[in-house]
Amino acid sequence: MKTVSLQGIQLSPGQRRMLDQQRHVREFMNPVLAQQVTETLAVIELRKEQGTKPEKIWFHDRESSWQGTISVAEWMGY
Repeated sequence: MKTVSLQGIQLSPGQRRMLDQQRHVREFMNPVLAQQVTETLAVIELRKEQGTKPEKIWFHDRESSWQGTISVAEWMGY
């Protein structure tokens, strides 16, 4: 994370208001995100205990020796 020092810099009222809004949002979001992470980890641990396999999000649509970008026509099945 980049640290910025604002010493000796005059902020306009709009910049000051935006900075205050960013600080307010950051103070509000940190506990919310921490709670969401905690809940998610608890669900994952519960699923591990039950022996549930994780959901498969990524999958290969097709296997081929050619590696490259698929065309829209191929993707749509034409």
